[in-house]
Amino acid sequence: MKIAASVVGLAMLTGAACLDAPQSQNPWLRWTTLRFKAKSIPLFSGRVEMRVTEDPNGRRLDTTTTARFLGAVIARTTTTTLFDPVTGATKDYRSYSRKRGRHYVFGETSYTVEKLRPAEKAEDGWQVTLSKEYPYPETSDGRGVRQLLDYYGMLLYLRQLKLDAPGDETELYVATSSGPELYRIRVGESRSKERIIIDTATGEKRALTSRELRLIISPADPDAEEGFLNMEGETEIWVEAESKTPLEIVGKIPRVPGKVRVVLTEMG
Repeated sequence: MKIAASVVGLAMLTGAACLDAPQSQNPWLRWTTLRFKAKSIPLFSGRVEMRVTEDPNGRRLDTTTTARFLGAVIARTTTTTLFDPVTGATKDYRSYSRKRGRHYVFGETSYTVEKLRPAEKAEDGWQVTLSKEYPYPETSDGRGVRQLLDYYGMLLYLRQLKLDAPGDETELYVATSSGPELYRIRVGESRSKERIIIDTATGEKRALTSRELRLIISPADPDAEEGFLNMEGETEIWVEAESKTPLEIVGKIPRVPGKVRVVLTEMG
């Protein structure tokens, strides 16, 4: 999913590693790296990494996703999101796969999408094949514009929303390459669960017990392809209740039978 137009305070959502935080603190509240692995589908393997770093021009979120089915690579994507160092708003987003790229630039009232493809000569990088500007959707009272989010930015932004118990729900707009897309988010259920997580810094395993919420994320367009591993349509995400750290993502990937479950295995 593509990018945020104004995410004030988003920079506060991520920070230093927390696996060695005191026991009195919630260990899920602060992280810089999350790593996921796909589970439960025979002959399918997938990995996702989300990493937050401090860039000279502002906070930076990088993601890498790779998926294989029957030994063939069916998805390999990297994304980079840059946030304004003062407001926390997203100002730039880039996404690259083997055959295409996307570059989003966000202004005050609209965002521009550049569609990219590899140049004929590898040393020339990527070339722009199409550029189009999309206005932000208006608020319901018509007095302003609605906030836009990329998919990964949305996962970080969940902590700011009132999604605390089954039945809670909200709506968000996501910027896509074909314009803003409405997504609905609803809390389906809650549970307590112990997870074994590897500390990325030490390689040691740690058992963490958490209260979790199952979020059901549904795009108004059922064919939307903006999620982990290009998941399409409705996606279920289990998150830690307080921090909204994603723990499991379940959804449909094109050309793969059944639903894929991506589980958090490492954090730092």
